[in-house]
Amino acid sequence: MLWLSRRSVQNLERSNQRRYYRQSIELPIAIEVSGLPAPVYGTLINISETGCRLRSLILIERDRDVNFEIKARPGAPAMPLKGRVVTRATPPSGGGYEYGVNFSRMTSTERAALAREIHEMQRREALTRAESKAPAKPAPIAKSAKQRRGSVRTMVAFAVRYRVPGKPSIVAEANDISTGGLRLMCQEPIPLGTQVELRFSLPSHVLAVFPPAGARTEITPFGPRSVRIPDNRRPFEEMTIAGRVVSRFQPTRGREVFGVQFTDIDGYQREEIARFTHAVQLARLRSE
Repeated sequence: MLWLSRRSVQNLERSNQRRYYRQSIELPIAIEVSGLPAPVYGTLINISETGCRLRSLILIERDRDVNFEIKARPGAPAMPLKGRVVTRATPPSGGGYEYGVNFSRMTSTERAALAREIHEMQRREALTRAESKAPAKPAPIAKSAKQRRGSVRTMVAFAVRYRVPGKPSIVAEANDISTGGLRLMCQEPIPLGTQVELRFSLPSHVLAVFPPAGARTEITPFGPRSVRIPDNRRPFEEMTIAGRVVSRFQPTRGREVFGVQFTDIDGYQREEIARFTHAVQLARLRSE
């Protein structure tokens, strides 16, 4: 009966861990294990704010407290992590063992700091992916309107602050955004070719269309398969993007309307705009 109770607790802990995004990582670590006189060396496989998965050639008993540090990116301080071994398995290939660790011994403040670090890992990975696909330089003005149509766009309106050189920022409205640019509606005329700084936060309410982060089981012709759901519901952060006014449209409701091409946008911002446009299009398809 005690064994069943312990197994039930472990299953519950694993279920709770899967609700959080797990960042894949291959990081050598030295693990302090309660009851062992020397560190155990292993590899951190993945991590979330509630737990992680480790691989080691050394046998570690379940319910042992473990401590280790990670420094997952250059310039980041070493972060101490404290947890307890809740599962142990033998990997399908290679020697050693894989362990599931629950960060039950960490405070809410320590977990929040870990969550921020994992978010930064995601951001840097997204930046690396998108920069490999980004064009080397912005398109000429004459071609910008045609080229922007090659990107997925959305007409959802949102507030934006824009600033032209030598003037204070002004509150305006934007829509028709894509990874290439947006449509700006404001009260004053802006000459074509003017450089502008745009500061805005995309509306996060559209993200409710995405499923919650975690893991689910899908039935395939080859049997059940575990699928990880990324955290696409995380709120948008404020962006600051440089752009250039490349076109002027017919005034609307007493406001000037301009097409702005992004001239300095990083990979992470591109992926966030793509996440926004995907959510809007997905919601539109479902409503139809």
